[in-house]
Amino acid sequence: MSLVKSKQRVADHGEVFTPAWMVEAMLDLVKDETERIDSRFLEPACGRHGDALTMRDKGGEPITFSEWGYLGKGKYQRRDFRFDVLTGSSAFSAEGSLFADLGKHEIFAPVKTHPPMTVRELAALQEPAI
Repeated sequence: MSLVKSKQRVADHGEVFTPAWMVEAMLDLVKDETERIDSRFLEPACGRHGDALTMRDKGGEPITFSEWGYLGKGKYQRRDFRFDVLTGSSAFSAEGSLFADLGKHEIFAPVKTHPPMTVRELAALQEPAI
């Protein structure tokens, strides 16, 4: 089975398909984490076809990821993180580094924090104007 469906699509979009068996193997690696409601996962290729080498999307903007967290009482909050900041900051927490004693909460700061909202409020944002 070829992971490349079309050389032109690879050139235009960086599109390469991941076989089902490989996806299942990757999911098995994080199976225990998926059972925790507060788990977080970063998937840099998730629908963005961005360039992880330049840390930019097709429009030349920094690649950003949104994290949705449940705050309780029906409220959710979105926080946006930049890929280049996340990957660069990971070096600070390396064992033996000058900043190893800092908590992750101090290193991984979002570039934007959106106001808490309920599912109904989020859905209302998506409704087309009449």
